[in-house]
Amino acid sequence: MDKIKHLEIKLEETRNSLSTDRLDMSFGEIMSMYEREEIVIDPDFQRLFRWDVYQRTRFIESILIGIPIPPIFVAEDENGRWELVDGLQRISTIFSFFGILRTMPDKNSWIMCKGDIARDLENLACKDLPLKFQLNIKRASCRVEIIKWNSAFDMRYELFNRLNTGGSELTDQEIRNAIFRGVSKDFNAFLRRCAEIQEFVSLIQPTERQLEQLYMDELVLRFASLYNFKEDLSDNISQHMTNYMRIAVAQPEKIQELENAFKETVRILSPIGKETFRGSNKVFSTSLYDCVTIGISKYLSRYSNERTDIIIQKINDLKQSDNFRKASGSASASKSRIIKRIEVADEIFGK
Repeated sequence: MDKIKHLEIKLEETRNSLSTDRLDMSFGEIMSMYEREEIVIDPDFQRLFRWDVYQRTRFIESILIGIPIPPIFVAEDENGRWELVDGLQRISTIFSFFGILRTMPDKNSWIMCKGDIARDLENLACKDLPLKFQLNIKRASCRVEIIKWNSAFDMRYELFNRLNTGGSELTDQEIRNAIFRGVSKDFNAFLRRCAEIQEFVSLIQPTERQLEQLYMDELVLRFASLYNFKEDLSDNISQHMTNYMRIAVAQPEKIQELENAFKETVRILSPIGKETFRGSNKVFSTSLYDCVTIGISKYLSRYSNERTDIIIQKINDLKQSDNFRKASGSASASKSRIIKRIEVADEIFGK
């Protein structure tokens, strides 16, 4: 088929898979919908509200002086409720300013700092503003772009991913959790349970920022996506994890096996400590993480009762392997290098 013709067909199919609508609404109307639970911000999503006081103040100031507000995007579910897809920082700023943001009451009724133009906003909360200013905010218009419930699920992910460019950007894992929870929350809950295992946290030693950005959840997903690996890998590990999670959220019957394998792998490695996934530079290595966790999990029956010193020797053999080094370093997230690392892990841990 002619390349341009194929392109035309693909674009037309994709356009037809996205059903949308749009409305102009006031923030007061959106607040009322939220209080009636007609617009949903999932608790896992709400925790990503990160704007600092200056960013929030600047947004309120923009509304008060009449600067047009960018649209928000919502996804309509089969019951007609709206789930926020993009615009979290703006909507959460409004809800928290008026003291109605659920699950994060500590963010409510915050105090503004100096505005860039209206300097006298400093030290004022919503209740301190004259009623006409409060009403001006509630009556301010906002365009709502609606992705209809019968749109292709993958297009919802793409839209969220591409729109997530302003404010405090989300990590790949935060985007995955925000979108794929719409299919089932079971898989997200599995990731969270495993991410919070204390022995796992001790092995990784994450920073506060990594915890906030769901890095531990991503490492659990990384393990799950490579467990029972069949070489059906995308061009890079991030896309592979996204593709895997898109399928896994619809297969809750497989969660228990994954969770058991992950917990047992962590139990086996726990006595070794944080050096397990660190090379000579003492920095955490995802390449080591892949090889060690997948190598152990593939032979759980062997290593469940193995002496710790023997497991340490296996890990040291891996770290000293020329083939492992060649498959690590730069471009370590590429398809070919990940496949090679899995092969090396099998050679060392399978002996």
